[in-house]
Amino acid sequence: MNYEKMKSVGLAVLVAISIILTLSIWNYQPNYEAIKKDNIHEVSSISETKEASHLVKPSKVLFHKENENYGSTRDLETDEIMKEIQTWTFTNTVNVSTRFTTAKGLDELLHGHNRLELVFPAFVPFYTMNTITTFEDDSVPNAVFDRMVITDVDTKEKRMTVYFVSTKERLVFKSVAVSPNLSSFKKQFIKEAEKWEPYALYSIGRNKKLFLPEKQPVLSSYKYLPDEIDIKDFRDLLFSDPSLVKKGLKTNGEEYTDGSTLMKVDYKTRMISYVNPAKESEIDNPGSLHDLLDKSIKFINEHSGWTDQYRLFEASPGSSKVSYRLFKNGLPVFNDQRTPEDHSTASDSSMAEIVQIWGQDKVYKYSRPYFTLDISLPSEEEEVTLPDSASVLKQVKKLDNFDPEQLEDIVVGYELLPDPQSSKVLVLEPAWFYKYGGSWQHLSFTEKTGGSVHGLE
Repeated sequence: MNYEKMKSVGLAVLVAISIILTLSIWNYQPNYEAIKKDNIHEVSSISETKEASHLVKPSKVLFHKENENYGSTRDLETDEIMKEIQTWTFTNTVNVSTRFTTAKGLDELLHGHNRLELVFPAFVPFYTMNTITTFEDDSVPNAVFDRMVITDVDTKEKRMTVYFVSTKERLVFKSVAVSPNLSSFKKQFIKEAEKWEPYALYSIGRNKKLFLPEKQPVLSSYKYLPDEIDIKDFRDLLFSDPSLVKKGLKTNGEEYTDGSTLMKVDYKTRMISYVNPAKESEIDNPGSLHDLLDKSIKFINEHSGWTDQYRLFEASPGSSKVSYRLFKNGLPVFNDQRTPEDHSTASDSSMAEIVQIWGQDKVYKYSRPYFTLDISLPSEEEEVTLPDSASVLKQVKKLDNFDPEQLEDIVVGYELLPDPQSSKVLVLEPAWFYKYGGSWQHLSFTEKTGGSVHGLE
């Protein structure tokens, strides 16, 4: 056999080997266990994320001028004011609490002549505020506030004096705010404030004052066909390994558990409640309020869980609980439809709230609605005229064993109710509410009793 024939035979052998190997690769099937689609943890988003600037807002803006008071709860004012504040720079922030040790002195600071007062429904840490606006001081105060008072507006120097007040702790911090748009701010929110709704002043108890609308509120009621969020989305996002989660059916609901954490679903209220029992022992040792708010916002952002218009509504130093409440047209929404107790978060929230209770590093309880109010029924809107604030306060005082020192606030809002004609429809009904002894109540006017209340969340 000559050299050329040997080369041809060798080449043929190599080609044959190549073909055999190729066919082997094509036909090879490894002995892997088939992956079930149900075991795949696909992280989805519920709705959208939000920053603190979208969640921390005043519930009411008041302008005090001599013996006249004007106010607004409209989104137009509260949103625009917060947008303006984001452009401000605060300097020389100092504690001046010793200058306002008397009730009269603090009242003059809050409600004196030519004061613009921002009323926040929850306590706001300075550290949280520093994520919304800018403080040039070397150290931001380690304190909280629930009022901002703007005064001494100097458009020439483009600066104003701002007081941060904690009404509970009676702490007052004074700061100088510099704004590039101070002229337009003064025109829109100080000179034009007299066009807002007139507010009446009511003295309650020893040193408390309430500012409420003088005229009868006229509001629209709304009806919605709620859009329900797929429960599997919450399952896949709240449990670390959804493939280990077992589902159980309950009366009017479902339960999901991985052996260590539990999520309950209530069909009637359209709410979920998630609990991690291992963190229960940690809730009595909360960290700073700033850390709590930061964790709570990040936690919901992780699953893009901000549905509808929620705002920070309840938060205070020394508590591990934080509540974000549904708002409509600048007014809070309340509801008394509760989920069953049975070791759930039922006692901590309602259909109009997103509530979290935290351990040191992980959430202990998380409860919220699994629906959105995206689909409104415009043809079902009706106009409602409520009693005036004087009548409301008179009615509240008629309640059994009324203690004026326990009355904290009175607001106009909406009550979220199921439509009596269709269980699939939800109604927002205008009403008066008041906070008494730490809890919100709905006020109903009846001829027989002269007034009755039931607890709300």
